[in-house]
Amino acid sequence: MRKTLKDMAKHLKNVITSEIPETYTINPMFENISNKEDIREGVLAFRNFLYRFCDVLIVEGDSYDNHKKIAHVFDDRVTISVYYPFLHNVKCLLLNIGLHGVLTESAESLTVGNNIFNTKIPVSKSIQCLRFLTDCGILIDGIDLNDKKPDLLKAERINISYPDHPAMLTGLKVMATAEIEFGTNVNKFKAISYCRFSDILLRCDYRVLKNDETDVISIIKDTMKPLSANVQDFILQLHQRYLDKGLKCNVEIKDLWIKIKYSYKSKEIWGINVSLNNGYQINIKAKNTHKYADTIEKFPSSIQEMIEKGYGCGIKRGISDHCNGGCQGFRFSLDDSIIDIRNAVEAWLDTELSFI
Repeated sequence: MRKTLKDMAKHLKNVITSEIPETYTINPMFENISNKEDIREGVLAFRNFLYRFCDVLIVEGDSYDNHKKIAHVFDDRVTISVYYPFLHNVKCLLLNIGLHGVLTESAESLTVGNNIFNTKIPVSKSIQCLRFLTDCGILIDGIDLNDKKPDLLKAERINISYPDHPAMLTGLKVMATAEIEFGTNVNKFKAISYCRFSDILLRCDYRVLKNDETDVISIIKDTMKPLSANVQDFILQLHQRYLDKGLKCNVEIKDLWIKIKYSYKSKEIWGINVSLNNGYQINIKAKNTHKYADTIEKFPSSIQEMIEKGYGCGIKRGISDHCNGGCQGFRFSLDDSIIDIRNAVEAWLDTELSFI
């Protein structure tokens, strides 16, 4: 079944960076926008705006869900420009407002011109996006949105404000700048890989603003926040357990898909996937199961059956005539059911590592 725009909004709300500290270092490149204190306040305000943005989209999503293509059910990386064009158009508009907008002296509004409108997006779609943003609390002065066909090219001076928390506009400008600086090309910040279309803006990923290293544990805690306390504790224990055993942890972010990988040398052993289509999962890429049948016999029957089927591309293995998601490894949903098999999962990973 296709994931709707409402589903995408719910997923986006989950992957927005929820844990933003009150203080952190700011890269000097952003200080021409505002001072450090105002930047940090603005980023928090923009994050809260994004929550409101998602809430409105969850309620009104059906009105804007004019999709043209349907993502493959097993895809983790879902490109919003292809599958959710309205969300893409709104993001482009926000990005341009942030980039081209000039903060007033009081920083309570942004002044922009008609260069905020993408020429590849029809005027009718741009107007639709503007009206949606007004539903999210943004005020737009300089365009009559009640006009059926306003001439956007004549709108040389537009005033953008957000009365509920004006600091949001500073956050929007900072995060839009960060998206262009770090989100349009492949960049790596220590343990985090920001790939093209990493949607820094929509996730309000403040980490790219920092002038020091990000601890990967903070990313894991933030990413797992929507899960139950028991599952969060399990993941954190699993994380530390395999760091202690010599595995390296890296995070990749692509199109609202977060992948946390645990690897020995260049070989991925297991990982955590957070994506629209597949939700929250643990993926185990065990290739040595034929070497420890005696250990597997002690696992719950559900895991034994999974291992017996094996993993890998169903088409290449001749067990399916279409993609079955087999390349992703053995997959387990990260809900409370994982707690029932946690000991087996740890024993399985420990044994797999012993044969590498």
